[in-house]
Amino acid sequence: MDPASTRSTSLYRTDVGRKDWMDLVKGVAIIMVVVYHTMLFLRAIDYDAPGMGRAKIILETFPMPAFFVIAGMFQLRVPQWSFADTWKRRLSSYLYLYVLWSVLRFVFYLIVPNVRAADGAGATASDPLALALILVWPSSSYWFIYALFVFTIAVWLMRRLPAWSQVAITGVISVLFSSGILDVHNVGWNRMGEYLVFFTAGVLFSRPIGDAVHKAKPWQIVAFLGVFAGVSALLAFSSLAGAIPGVVLIAQVASIAFAYTAAVHLTRLRALSWVNYIGVRSLNVYLLHVFVIAGLAAIVLAIPALRIIPSRGWILLAVITTLVIVISLLLYRVLSRVTWLFVSPIRHRPGGAQRRGAAARRGRRAGKGPRDASGPASADPDAAVGLDDPPAGASAGASDAAARATDRQPPAAPAIETGAARAAEGSD
Repeated sequence: MDPASTRSTSLYRTDVGRKDWMDLVKGVAIIMVVVYHTMLFLRAIDYDAPGMGRAKIILETFPMPAFFVIAGMFQLRVPQWSFADTWKRRLSSYLYLYVLWSVLRFVFYLIVPNVRAADGAGATASDPLALALILVWPSSSYWFIYALFVFTIAVWLMRRLPAWSQVAITGVISVLFSSGILDVHNVGWNRMGEYLVFFTAGVLFSRPIGDAVHKAKPWQIVAFLGVFAGVSALLAFSSLAGAIPGVVLIAQVASIAFAYTAAVHLTRLRALSWVNYIGVRSLNVYLLHVFVIAGLAAIVLAIPALRIIPSRGWILLAVITTLVIVISLLLYRVLSRVTWLFVSPIRHRPGGAQRRGAAARRGRRAGKGPRDASGPASADPDAAVGLDDPPAGASAGASDAAARATDRQPPAAPAIETGAARAAEGSD
């Protein structure tokens, strides 16, 4: 074999599917989410460091819009369903996961010391009243699951409106919330108002988005990066920029455009396969990571000697972020057999026979039986959060690929607020 060809094969993957860029985007986004939440916990226990405040603003710009657009791309059939079908195939599972993990969070903070007891959403972590009001006053990072519930209803209700009017309505709402003009003094609702436009765009423009990311030219990718960097710098260094209507939205759209188009090329690099691996399991990391951060933060707080380390804030941020991702992935491997933690016990699973058949075919090609091909008898979060519909333009092969792992996830991650009150608010 030609040495140059061998080197190329070792550097680049040859098994990249048309939709694999989504996993890279989700991997980067969930890592940023873990960094963001770790930063909140460290600052709460006085392990701040110069520059963390500005870094927090950058981390607030990209992950959630990126997740919601991809989530919407997998919901393009929702407007075609009756409300009963939408409830069975989407809404009931969202509501189940949101309530279940909110209860688990409440119980967790009854046992583990809450180092953010006086900080933003952390103040209500062990409050029974806050738990009882989670459907009307969402106050934790699990608002993201509830947002999928609310957004799906919103898209279904707007289904008869022209696409341009749906984007215009949700875009205006986003600008009002992101600039702080509208503020309902609740982290969850503020964020939902800001991010609904991205979910709606994903639903309405799944095919154009999928086509555009593959057709983008190098100069366009660089231009997207330039706009994102420029507007993000403005937000980071000017306390007034975020209050200007539309500035935050421009940064968010530019960040998505850059990340999506760059990911199409970067996902071919074998060196980044680990990011794709995390992206496939982004929901698992999302559901578990806050528990891990809280535990590690409590340990850090109990070791005063750590305060003598130079640049301790940034060092601990890097170490804890790494540990959180690894531990979250390992926890999921253990907990995945407890299927009710990740999938509603009563759920509608369209296409189950096709998925089982596809798994069996893959198993036969690999010389395995059907059970080996589909992995352990664990949770199927695809069915739980609605990844059973491939984005528009996906081929039969892509549909088969979408079922290739029982732990393949839709986009999920905690929210990141923007607007005037974001410095005071926080999500745990």
